[in-house]
Amino acid sequence: MDIALRPMSTSQVLDRTFSLYRQNFLLFAGIAALPPALLLLGQLGFVGVGTLSVLSGRAGLQIAAIVAAVLTGMALLALWIFGYALCTGASVYAVTRVHLGHKTSIAEAYKLMFPYAGTVLGIVVLAFLVLTGAVVAVAAVIGLPFLAIGFALKGQHLAGALLPAIGIFLFVPAVLCAVFYVSARLSLAVPSAVVERLGVTESLRRSWALAQGSVLRLILVNILAAFISFALSAVLSVPYFIGIALAITKKSPAAMVPFIIWQYIGDFLARSIAFPIATIAVSLIYYDERVRKEAFDLQLMMEAMSQPQPPSLQGEATPGASSPIG
Repeated sequence: MDIALRPMSTSQVLDRTFSLYRQNFLLFAGIAALPPALLLLGQLGFVGVGTLSVLSGRAGLQIAAIVAAVLTGMALLALWIFGYALCTGASVYAVTRVHLGHKTSIAEAYKLMFPYAGTVLGIVVLAFLVLTGAVVAVAAVIGLPFLAIGFALKGQHLAGALLPAIGIFLFVPAVLCAVFYVSARLSLAVPSAVVERLGVTESLRRSWALAQGSVLRLILVNILAAFISFALSAVLSVPYFIGIALAITKKSPAAMVPFIIWQYIGDFLARSIAFPIATIAVSLIYYDERVRKEAFDLQLMMEAMSQPQPPSLQGEATPGASSPIG
């Protein structure tokens, strides 16, 4: 194996992330294109149906178009969630292969991850529920005392005006901290499922344990990916704002249609390009944590030399079954 796994600092993780992405841009961007492509198809379909129904001027056709759009949107949302789970697993698999010195392709990544899409989907859904529970818990901890104080001070106008402002001032940062923290602790679940073939709950527990000590850098890489996606979307949205100006000038809403289509295409490009950054970085942090805590590099070296593992590493470096890295 050409690449020796070793502990990496946050700057080294980011450097390695952009290096892998630059060397395998088509691979990672191609894998990441699936969910935004599904969303793009739905958006273009809505634009087409909406435009035809408006141009027809028939109320019945417009109502039918709205109902069809709602039903299609629900179906596309379910398909997008499944595609997101499959894309995430395939991306982690691709990172695993190229980071450890192997080769893969878009088709191979999706083909090998398709049977495990249900597990990744379960991780995504359960992690969302855990995150929602954390937000509700924070809201209860902060909100209930303020409700009690507000009830006790009922009738005092100054207190009634200040309490909501103070509550919001405390609530928003607390919720953001809870979301960032819980998301970071659960972000290594998909790599755990892909590499170690763990189940849904086992992957989440594994992530919670491995992410300890790397919460800040996991938050950092996710914020960085979100910022890059936002910046790309902002740049690609320039024609859309030009279209708004033209539509207002010409007083013709129909003139906006080409610019709306471009806006959807721009969002597709931004998501496809930015998504792999977080996935690659999170996968590298997963390996870094295993190297630091479980001597994963020594395990791979011993496997490469076809030597048995020492008792101290057996059952510790690889808690799951077979992995797809070979």
